[in-house]
Amino acid sequence: MRPVPVIGGFAFVPVTRWVLILLAAAAMVALLVVSRRRLRRDAAEPAAWRAWWRRLAIVVVIVVAMAGPAIRGSAAVSVSNVEIYMVVDRTGSMAAEDYQGKGPDGTDPAASTRLDGVRSDMRAIRDAFPDSRFSIIALDNAAATELPLTRDVNAVDSWIGSFKQEVTAHATGSSLEVALPLLAQSLVQSHQSEPKDIRLVYIFSDGEATDGGRGAQEADSSGASWQSLAGVVDGGAVLGYGSTEGGKMRSYDGSAATGEHTQSDYITDGQGGQPGVSKIDADELQGVAKDMGLPYFHRTGGSDDDPTSKFTSLDIEAVTSDERTRTSTRVYLTWPLGIVAFGLLLWEIIDLIRADLRLRLLMGRGR
Repeated sequence: MRPVPVIGGFAFVPVTRWVLILLAAAAMVALLVVSRRRLRRDAAEPAAWRAWWRRLAIVVVIVVAMAGPAIRGSAAVSVSNVEIYMVVDRTGSMAAEDYQGKGPDGTDPAASTRLDGVRSDMRAIRDAFPDSRFSIIALDNAAATELPLTRDVNAVDSWIGSFKQEVTAHATGSSLEVALPLLAQSLVQSHQSEPKDIRLVYIFSDGEATDGGRGAQEADSSGASWQSLAGVVDGGAVLGYGSTEGGKMRSYDGSAATGEHTQSDYITDGQGGQPGVSKIDADELQGVAKDMGLPYFHRTGGSDDDPTSKFTSLDIEAVTSDERTRTSTRVYLTWPLGIVAFGLLLWEIIDLIRADLRLRLLMGRGR
């Protein structure tokens, strides 16, 4: 849509509408001209002239209202201008059973996984920004945008409720850097198309790198780095899951009988067939947070965890420092003009009623 032209501080509708406005105005003015000539011809009384001037005022108000005048103003950015990017690590290590929170059905905390914590925190973020747009990037061997930017919170809920760890047999190693090029591309494109929007990034991961540096090399080849994103990210958090002691992970073959919260075999470490143990890499996660200028929160599901409000409370004035908290807008004057037109039309109706009463009185006397 083309921008509305501004003339003398007032914004008017596009030129294409002026044709209809001018035609309507010309028709009403023509009727008034004819009426004025008759008044002059008949030497009309002052009351008739007052009615004519009143009708002229009605025409003027209607034409101006049709033009859609508006004055310049400004408005604060609301949460509807917020874009939230959630990067979700769903590698096998995220199914480690070292999360202290309850499982999906509120059962034994000992069987809870890091993914349970991710789901809980994602829902908290969703609830905190119900009018925002959400995008979800899933990370395992590769990264993919599984939910493009959308205001459909039902779609967000559906994804959170259905996502699983990667199929164990398909795992070839991963790291956070695998998602870096895609995240960078999404943020840069958004910044170019909607520069006034506020972009928040939330990363959910245990930070464990198992790809031998492949992801970092690919990110470096694409020119993407965590530091480079700091200029297009206004807030968010890096959320780290897992413990220093680590936890074992159930294997997953894509069926409902395997994976987290089941009794399937544990993923082995490849050395003697013993269950593998995954430990959080807090240094990696804190490094990413520092490079992006975001806070880091360790999430264990225990009582020592920070409340979700620590990373969901958004102070727009604090996260923006480049005047995006004020956006130009127009305050349309249609309602004030409508009130004036209503008053003039009410006056016209009252005058017509009075004229009708006088006519009836005269007719009654003539009888």
